[in-house]
Amino acid sequence: MDFHHVVRNRFSCRSFRPEPVTEEELKYILESGQMAPLAAGDVRTSHLTVVHGGQLMEEIRDACMFTRKDGSHMDPLYGASTIIFFSAADISEDHIEYANAGCVIENMCIAATALGLGSCYIWGCLRKLRRHPELIQKLQLPDGFEILSAFVCGHTDMEKQAKPEQDLLQITRL
Repeated sequence: MDFHHVVRNRFSCRSFRPEPVTEEELKYILESGQMAPLAAGDVRTSHLTVVHGGQLMEEIRDACMFTRKDGSHMDPLYGASTIIFFSAADISEDHIEYANAGCVIENMCIAATALGLGSCYIWGCLRKLRRHPELIQKLQLPDGFEILSAFVCGHTDMEKQAKPEQDLLQITRL
């Protein structure tokens, strides 16, 4: 798949089948995340934590669950069987670590798309997860690291719709 085809077909997937991601797919996604550019190339202050199914995944899902106004629940992980957390240490004054997280996660999203998988950048629900220190402890983050962002991926039955070949963002050309 050529690069433009991949990025044109990358979308935020919000419906996953229970079928797990294979170890080969996970390896490819993690390798792609590791190739992302980091501010000043500082790999010492960035960390990935993979939760691949199982009871811990369900505990994370339950902790992050949203309750809608009508009382129904919304799974902010969209049924995905795999989540990868990006955490960082020594957060700088300018919070450049969030840019690092974005670069790493977008590389993983593009890799998932190239494999025919769905993916979604996860951020909003992590505030709820932080209220559960017992779960954070189960993630075995290195000392001094905190979760900044996450990524879910998996097999989807959502119909993928390629983005149109036109400008979607407003662009000023000078």
